Amino acid sequence: MAQTAAQQALDSLRVKYHLPAMLAAVIQPQRICYVYGGVRRSDQTTQITLTDYFHFGSDTKGVTSLLAGKLVEQGKIRWESKLLDVVPSLRTTALPAYADVTLAALLSHRAGIPPYDSGAKIRRLPAFSGTVRQKRQQFAAFVLQQPPVLPGPGEVYAYSNAGYALAALMLEQVSQRSWEELVARAFHKLKLHYVVGFPNRGDAQQPWGHWRQAATDSVLTPLGPLHPYHLQDFLAPAGDLAMPLPDYARLIQKHLRGLLGHANYLKAKTYQLLHFGKPSYAYGWGVLKLPATGAPVSFHNGTAGTFYCHTILYPSQQVALIVLTNAGGEAAEAACYALHRRLKQLYLQGQLE
Repeated sequence: MAQTAAQQALDSLRVKYHLPAMLAAVIQPQRICYVYGGVRRSDQTTQITLTDYFHFGSDTKGVTSLLAGKLVEQGKIRWESKLLDVVPSLRTTALPAYADVTLAALLSHRAGIPPYDSGAKIRRLPAFSGTVRQKRQQFAAFVLQQPPVLPGPGEVYAYSNAGYALAALMLEQVSQRSWEELVARAFHKLKLHYVVGFPNRGDAQQPWGHWRQAATDSVLTPLGPLHPYHLQDFLAPAGDLAMPLPDYARLIQKHLRGLLGHANYLKAKTYQLLHFGKPSYAYGWGVLKLPATGAPVSFHNGTAGTFYCHTILYPSQQVALIVLTNAGGEAAEAACYALHRRLKQLYLQGQLE
């Protein structure tokens, strides 16, 4: 992307919202444009590069759903397969309310699974042990003994990180591979780079996440690789992948092409189901409609509090956008949305050449 209005928009928003770095991709079926700037950590001057890894939190759910779509296409599982049929060891202790929970219900947040979306709730969990697959199964057994939750007023789904761990458990059972192995195989085939966890855990030179340690703080604090904050490994299918923007953008380009009717890693009809198979939230993707035309739009936001990822696809306009920053919080969200709006405006005006 040329040093134009797009770069100026990114630079001004990064300064306005006091963010260490921002990156964005404008994705068309045959072309991807990038704009980026800032530093890997706020206490140093090393500039980010396009090959740096950024954590995208709950946008990982789209990857878990992608894996599910592949296994469905291979005939190893069905969208309507029931959790307790696929993992029968859970039957003995699961509450009756969960008897008919399906893969589709888990991936669309319609299974009534408690959310486990805060550190306080996760810290109250019992200790799980063994391999990550074993811990995921122990977590599932525990969760299925908790009362189900209902959608809020006016809602049709109740968002649940735990539901994605349970969906991953189903995929593990039918494939006899861990979720981590399934990701590795899929991304190897797609030639995509990634890591599980925060980027600087394996390489301190990678971007550091930033947060405000207290609500009253005016300055973002970088989290070093030895900081104790992390996501539980058994919840990784809900939100713990990191990728370089070009790799993630190529993945989203495959989704966009699929939504335009071009099969690639998955069949076009599978992409359509993942993004728009249910109202409000399909399988790994939230659903909106363009106000003027009613054309469907899919999106997801992801943050573990230290990075922010905003992904949105406009199939009717043949474009998708990704905006990333290595900071969490309301300012990060506001900046990402503002940059998305400006870049889409420039795209529709034909000013990204």
